[in-house]
Amino acid sequence: MDDSNTPPNHATFYSKAYLYDLAFRFKRLDRENATLMSAYEEINGRPARSFLDIAAGPASNALEMASRYGIEVYAVDYSAEMVDYGREQAKQRGITLHYQQGDMRDFQLPTCVDIAAIFMASTGYLIRNEDMVSHLRAVSNNLNPGGIYVMEMTHPRDIFALGSSTEQMWEERREGCTVSVQWGRPDDPFDPIQQVRNVTACLTYSSGADSGTICEQCPQRDFTYQEMRALVELSGVFDWITALGDWDTSVPCDNESRAWRMIPVLKRRA
Repeated sequence: MDDSNTPPNHATFYSKAYLYDLAFRFKRLDRENATLMSAYEEINGRPARSFLDIAAGPASNALEMASRYGIEVYAVDYSAEMVDYGREQAKQRGITLHYQQGDMRDFQLPTCVDIAAIFMASTGYLIRNEDMVSHLRAVSNNLNPGGIYVMEMTHPRDIFALGSSTEQMWEERREGCTVSVQWGRPDDPFDPIQQVRNVTACLTYSSGADSGTICEQCPQRDFTYQEMRALVELSGVFDWITALGDWDTSVPCDNESRAWRMIPVLKRRA
């Protein structure tokens, strides 16, 4: 394992911020954010007033939160290109977005928030147990009392090769541009001891002005349900409230087919 303090990431892939944004336009931002707001209100008895988008990329969830609910929004990402792109998107939409470049294992917002969330299994870049614990503590330090943290993670059935819960290849055609993504290949090497897979990410794009393909490989960690519960407890800063299997509070994280994600819902300890 690399002991470098630089977090692993598909840096070249994420540097193409506009293309990344197009490729992931399929996300149901309204549904995801409604679930976050509902979970917070159910736990705290009042609406949330602020939101943090972690490993935010284009900050799509943060921008939708601000547009739909009128709450204060923040974002953190390691990619300078993504931060610039997200800020520009916010400016074009007339939204105040507090977006900073930073490491999700150690960051500090100007003020604490009510809800934090991480999407698209970006927790996979937290390779070591120590990385996850540091991350949980950093998030907790940026939450208000009663604040919640919601993590969209890979469903454990995918880790144990019991099926595939998500598509690994897809295509989006928007704004005169075609973007195709392949996230992971069957022959990507996997270390069952470290639970780390060297994931190949390929982005193929074509527009009137430009075309090309980017492929790069980067280690990503797979987390099981039981070890996540143990790591949350080890962090000492969160209580495990529940785990969803979809962006729907009525769907638990179990092995039924409708559960396609593992989405822990954590509450900051007093």
